[in-house]
Amino acid sequence: MLNASKKAEKKVIYIFAMALIINVVFWLYSRNLQAEWSNVPPAPNKKYAALYGLGDSQFAYRIIGIMIQNMGDSGGRVTALKDYKYETLTDWFYVEDYLDSTSNYIPYLAAYYFSSLQEPERFRPVLSYLREIGLRTEDEKWRFLLQAVVVARKNMKDHETALELAKELANHKKEDIPIFTKQIPSFVLREKGDKELAYTVMVEILKSSAEKLQPQEVNQMLAHICNQILSEEEAQKDPLCDNVPKYK
Repeated sequence: MLNASKKAEKKVIYIFAMALIINVVFWLYSRNLQAEWSNVPPAPNKKYAALYGLGDSQFAYRIIGIMIQNMGDSGGRVTALKDYKYETLTDWFYVEDYLDSTSNYIPYLAAYYFSSLQEPERFRPVLSYLREIGLRTEDEKWRFLLQAVVVARKNMKDHETALELAKELANHKKEDIPIFTKQIPSFVLREKGDKELAYTVMVEILKSSAEKLQPQEVNQMLAHICNQILSEEEAQKDPLCDNVPKYK
């Protein structure tokens, strides 16, 4: 009995020692390993996206939204926005739009968070999404189209795309959209170098809408025409600029 007990004890010690050795070897091998992010995963078919919320589309919308918001930033890892796959990310935005087309949560993430990347050209796939959302008349979704213009104009330096989007914003079907949205094409045209057309756009707005504008809005438009679009010599000859203060 004693010998059998000692043999059993030795087996336990041997198994424990082997387990300890294996554990140490595994630790030495894996101590410097970190979880790797395989970038944005493929978006699901929108028809089945509600399964993320056990069939509840609103629950699924929120779960996916939180996932998108924190995507790439987990496990002690922070991912630069320029490293995301924006084509695939845009697919997720459309999935969320299918689940809830009225919420502004995901459009805000797309327009004001993901647009802050260090390589603006990578954001281009998202512009179509912002355009589609921004052309809707409900709520103030036109702001997302405005942000698309800003990104194309300021970040991407793509004045052709910015002008195309700005024209759609200026002709938006929403009735109570602010008048300044009609001026955006003029701003883009001026930066593009087409000052004559930029001038024409602003003057046409004044002719058609001056009676609807507040005095400060009219003054702001005149100041832009006389100080930003026209040269000093041109402004001196233009009757619109007779009483407009000069500034640089």
